[in-house]
Amino acid sequence: MPSKIHFTDLALRALPFSDTQVTYWDQSLPAFGLRVGKRSKTFIVIRDGGRRVKIGNFDRKSLKDARKEARRALDDHRPPERNPLGIPAAQALTLFLEDRKKKNKPSTHRETERLLNKQLLPVLEGHLLPDITTEQITDVIDDLVDDTPSAANHLHVATKTFFNWAASRRRAYIKHSPLAGIEKPAEDGEREHILNDDELVAIYRAAQRLGHPFGYIVLICIHTGLRRGEVRSLKWDYISDDYITLPGAITKNGHTHTLPNLIGDNLALIPKTSELLFPSEAGTPFSAWSKNKRKFDKLCGVTDWTLHDLRRTFATNMARWEIASPETIDRLLNHITGSQSKVSKLYNRWHYLPQMKAALHAHEKKLAALIAGH
Repeated sequence: MPSKIHFTDLALRALPFSDTQVTYWDQSLPAFGLRVGKRSKTFIVIRDGGRRVKIGNFDRKSLKDARKEARRALDDHRPPERNPLGIPAAQALTLFLEDRKKKNKPSTHRETERLLNKQLLPVLEGHLLPDITTEQITDVIDDLVDDTPSAANHLHVATKTFFNWAASRRRAYIKHSPLAGIEKPAEDGEREHILNDDELVAIYRAAQRLGHPFGYIVLICIHTGLRRGEVRSLKWDYISDDYITLPGAITKNGHTHTLPNLIGDNLALIPKTSELLFPSEAGTPFSAWSKNKRKFDKLCGVTDWTLHDLRRTFATNMARWEIASPETIDRLLNHITGSQSKVSKLYNRWHYLPQMKAALHAHEKKLAALIAGH
């Protein structure tokens, strides 16, 4: 009898038992078979490149149910169709998350899935996995370093695990991981670096020479104390002659943040090519941090600093120069305690604007004197 037959209940029941095991394969579903021995007939399926998996005994499972289970097993483990140029990057991430779900604790998997879908997936979408570059990935990771270094480290580990999985011998979606040899982006523990006057001046002058876009981003961070993520997301609609108002959607604490606008003349130098002040080539907020920061460090001669250090230095100088109270500095940095009611938060935001404006005026004078004196 041929080893490939048309599986029907009647045909399978008629198969004779055998002293030596014989396997019959279904003509309509390759890899689905029935293994016949001395006393038993067992449904099996071959998957994962040759692994034989038992589905159930012929006496206890119907052919219809066995075939359905075989199809499901094969679909779950069928590798994606290979594009000669490579697998779509977003599809590879989906397959990775499905694979890790079986191996990680539920809580670990949920956090990894959330982080990768939020931070990495937007970069992967629309690209083939082999086309993803190291710079694209490090820019995304570096975007978290200043405000949330622990999240940056977590994203680094999760992303590196994903690319190692994709480069494994079993998958071979890519030849090498773009994060091979790349160390974690942040040191353990909270960073407390404050720029000294010489460093601040060198960075300021380099930013003036460099200009748009990265130089202007640096200058706005120096003058306002805003986070770089807030600066990169600035839209012209957020800016009036008197105020810069950030919606809660782009602030770290989710609260609207209003600053007196004392840098209108500088903002007027930025070319208006988009609703964003600093659009990428794709029209999204600026994200090319790594490439521009490396070039900028060579230009300014200052090393081992981050853009968030500018925010920390802004607050420190406000206190050092005795031009603002701690409460006013908190309002300038949008540090608002969670114990306040929504009404009091709204009231205090406007109540402190005169003090905030006075502090920024004083900061502008001190900063100008510092730059001129070096």
